[in-house]
Amino acid sequence: MEENSDRAFESGREEREAHYPDAGYTLVEINLMRPPGEALSVVSHHLALSSITIPPATEFEDYVVYDQYGHAYDHEDLEDPLEAVDTTDVDGMIETIQTGESGAQRLALFRLARLAEADPSAGLTAVPALTTELRGSDPAVQAEAMTVLSSVAQEYPEEVTPAVEAVTEVLTPEADPGLLDDAITIVSEVADSSPGAVVDAVPKLAALLQDGSPADAAAITAIQRVAGPYPDAVVPIAPQLTAYLGESDESHRIGALAVLGTLSTDYPNVAEDTIPTAIELLDADHYKLRANAAGLLANLAAEYPNQVKPVVPRAIELLDDSDEKARYNATSILARIAKADPEAVEPGIEPLIDALDKDFAYARSNAAWALGYLGAENALERLRGIEETDPNEEVRHAASVAIDEIESR
Repeated sequence: MEENSDRAFESGREEREAHYPDAGYTLVEINLMRPPGEALSVVSHHLALSSITIPPATEFEDYVVYDQYGHAYDHEDLEDPLEAVDTTDVDGMIETIQTGESGAQRLALFRLARLAEADPSAGLTAVPALTTELRGSDPAVQAEAMTVLSSVAQEYPEEVTPAVEAVTEVLTPEADPGLLDDAITIVSEVADSSPGAVVDAVPKLAALLQDGSPADAAAITAIQRVAGPYPDAVVPIAPQLTAYLGESDESHRIGALAVLGTLSTDYPNVAEDTIPTAIELLDADHYKLRANAAGLLANLAAEYPNQVKPVVPRAIELLDDSDEKARYNATSILARIAKADPEAVEPGIEPLIDALDKDFAYARSNAAWALGYLGAENALERLRGIEETDPNEEVRHAASVAIDEIESR
C-alpha cells in the first residue's frame, strides 16, 4: 500500500512539473475524477498573473495556476484584493515586491496590479520599486510591474516619467504583445504631459510600427505628441510613416497623416512624397482621414503649389464637408494655392464667399485671404461686412487686407 502511495505521489509530482511554464503562468484544470498523473490539463498561458481569472471549482474539477518555479496559486491566493485597502496594505506590498521570495513577490505584484486597475493612485508610491523590477527581473515580474505602471500612467503620467527610460528598453519587436501594449501606453501617456521625456523612444516606436505592433494606435499617438514640440526627433522616421499610409488600417493612417502634417509645418520636404496618397484620401469615407489628408496637403501647398494644385476641385467640394476640420483645411488649401496661382482657384470664388459664413473663425479667415489673392471684386460687399462685424479680430484683419488687395488691382 505504501509503495502504491509513493508511486501516486511521484506520478502527481511529475505531472505537475510537466505543466510548469517556461515563463509566466499556466492556468491548469484538475480533473478530480482522474488519478494522479492523468488529472491535469493546460487551459491557458499568461505572462501576467493579474490577467488570469480562475474559474469556480465544481464537484468534478478544480483549477490552479503554476509559475515556472513550481509555485501554485489557488482561488484563495487570487481572490479579489479590492476590499479594505489602505496605505499600510500598499506599503506592505511594496516591501514584499522589493524583498520577498519569488512567490510572495508575485502575489504582491498581482494584488497591486488589481488595486491600481481600480484606483491608479494606489500605485503611486510603488513607482520607484516597479521601475527597478523592469530591469533584470524575469518576464513575468516585468509584465506585472508594467501593468501597474500602465494603470498609474493613464491617470498620473507625470508620476511615471522617471520610469520611461526603463520602459523604453522593453520596446522591441521580440517582447511579449501584452508587455508591449502596456509599455507603449505608458510612453504615450507620458508624452502627453512631458513629451521631452520620451524623445529617445521615437526610433523604437517607429521600429514597432514597421513590425506590426499590437498597439500601433498608441505608438502613433505617442509619436504625434512628440512631433509638435520636438519635430527634429521625429523627422528621421518620416519614411516609415509615409510607407505606413499604404499598409495599415484607417485608424493608423489617420494618426500617421496627423504626424506627417505636424512635421510638414516646419519640414515640408519630408512629406512631399505623400502628396498623391493624400490626394486619394480626400475621398475616404472616414471623416478624420479626409480632414487629416486635407491638413497635410494644406501644409504642403505653400511649398509645392503646383503638385497640390490638381486637388483644387476636390478642395472646393470639401468646403461643404460634414466635418469642420475638413472644411477648414480645404480653405487653407485654396488660400495657399490662390496665392501662388490665382487662376487655378477662380472656380472657387462663390463657394469661398459662402465660406465667410462658416462657424469656425480660422475657416472664415482663410476664405478672406483666398478671396483677396483672387482679386474677387464680387466679394467686396461681403468682405466689408465681415471687416465691420465679425467677432474675431483675425478674421476682421484678413477681410481688411483682402479688401485692400482687391481694390489695389
